[in-house]
Amino acid sequence: MALSNTATPRYYGMFRDAVIRGEIPVCETIAMEMNRIDDLIRNPGIWYDDQAVEGFIKYCEGELTLTDGEDLRLLDTFKLWAEQVFGWYYFVERSVYVPGEDHHGGHYENRRIKKRLTNKQYLIIARGAAKSQYESYIQSYFLNVDTSTTHGVHTAPTMKQAEEALSPMRTAIARARGPLFQFLTEGSINNTTGSKANRVKLASTKKGIENFLTGSIVEIRPMSIDKLQGLNSRINTVDEWLSGDVREDVIGALEQGASKNDDYLIIAVSSEGTVRNGPGDTVKMELMDILKGEYVNPHVSIWWYKLDNLDEVGKPEMWAKANPNLGKTVSYETYQLDVERAEKAPSTRNDILAKRFGIPMEGYTYFFTYEETLPHKKRDFWQMPCALGADLSQGDDFCAFTFLFPLARGSFGVKARNYISEHTLMQLQPAMRVKYEEFIQEGSLMVMDGTVLDMEQVYDDLDALIEERGYDVRCFGYDPYNAKDFVARWETENGPYGIEKVIQGAKTESVPLGELKKLAEDRLLLFDEKIMEYCMGNAITLEDTNGNRKLFKKRYDQKIDSVAAMMDAYVAWKLNREAFE
Repeated sequence: MALSNTATPRYYGMFRDAVIRGEIPVCETIAMEMNRIDDLIRNPGIWYDDQAVEGFIKYCEGELTLTDGEDLRLLDTFKLWAEQVFGWYYFVERSVYVPGEDHHGGHYENRRIKKRLTNKQYLIIARGAAKSQYESYIQSYFLNVDTSTTHGVHTAPTMKQAEEALSPMRTAIARARGPLFQFLTEGSINNTTGSKANRVKLASTKKGIENFLTGSIVEIRPMSIDKLQGLNSRINTVDEWLSGDVREDVIGALEQGASKNDDYLIIAVSSEGTVRNGPGDTVKMELMDILKGEYVNPHVSIWWYKLDNLDEVGKPEMWAKANPNLGKTVSYETYQLDVERAEKAPSTRNDILAKRFGIPMEGYTYFFTYEETLPHKKRDFWQMPCALGADLSQGDDFCAFTFLFPLARGSFGVKARNYISEHTLMQLQPAMRVKYEEFIQEGSLMVMDGTVLDMEQVYDDLDALIEERGYDVRCFGYDPYNAKDFVARWETENGPYGIEKVIQGAKTESVPLGELKKLAEDRLLLFDEKIMEYCMGNAITLEDTNGNRKLFKKRYDQKIDSVAAMMDAYVAWKLNREAFE
């Protein structure tokens, strides 16, 4: 069959029939992707080529091997995913320059150019589904079958991890089981001066895997924007972009370089991670918009496998939703053992749910959404009653005070005052220094002389601020760590009434954090300072297996102290409500 704009793709048709018959369980996101493929089938402007993917399958099964050297038989899922990459095309009108017969002069002609539809494929699938093998076969196909000179780049969180995708390619070169590889590997790589016919045409070198016939190469790069931007790589594969604590959008950087080529391809595969708020989460939000149809982008193929809810973890018949290769690349027994381990060792539960079942149970979560961190319009709370919260736990670095003003209809005004030593300010990275300068300009961050903060000076400055603005501080909540001297002076000058110790930990923090979250959702925390926006944006909570939360404070570069102080003030207010009546 030639190109068709009405045909159903072969492997997708078989998959869809199996789903309809109930043989293959699918999750909501895969069902959404099936709807998108059905739309492509109905679209008269998009054409399906049934021979393109067959060429890929014949190449893989005829020439390539598994990592251990066994003959390769492609999985049905690999054929399904590859069909989305190779099967769809569309036509565009282009002006093409046609030189004259004697090569003097020439003219432009309008011609219809056939272009591959899919430029990006996202594959979010559980651990043990042979994801890296799939990337390896795609890279190998373009390296050896495409006669143009291609530059392939593979990246993963670590260089050793990236080697996993090149390993099957090296094994296939060593085995040379098919006629193409026997021809490409004939000769010696050491023959650099003799006849070119006796030189090897495909070899693993220090640069990567090189095809000397076409000048094509597949290389590995570190997962960093600095190492990936500005490339002219046509074929790009990204491994585990959701799993680690990656803080850069490497897929975006690769795409900017790859888009210099007309028919570039990016394959991004990963299992779910337990680290939130990386660029991966932003990408997932975009993918969900595409799947829902809110953002139409037919150039992106999305295979996002996961369980729909936690209840399905106890139903082995549903596990194929998260890993369609279950029973082929990974055994049911492995999954069963992990389920039992999650029950017996709760500390491993989040990782197992994310990696095996695609449920992003965060090891830690960013607490406030972007909308909840947007500042409100400027307000003063002159001479109003308030609760004061103090977080002095990093006395040598940062001291945070937050004033909480109970207002009408359950809302709270929020003002922050923070102190930092001059030494700490000078040690900051340039980008962070610029950010801190913003806070200094708005008056929410004060820089004190010296290397270590003098708590007497901090107290005097805070006292002067309260006096100047006329704040009526009726209760004071504090985290006891490093706060003894400050609290003793506060008690001496203001009396013992309303002073509350807020011990840190999930037991005391979980309830007030949950209530502050609800207030933030309803936009009832009325703050107008940039430092509060910054601290709320950085606030991370650790969640235990019972759903109890506590603030995560280990990331010294990303301040959350004002949020901790706000929580202390909120606890103090709750314990002294009668003082505000």
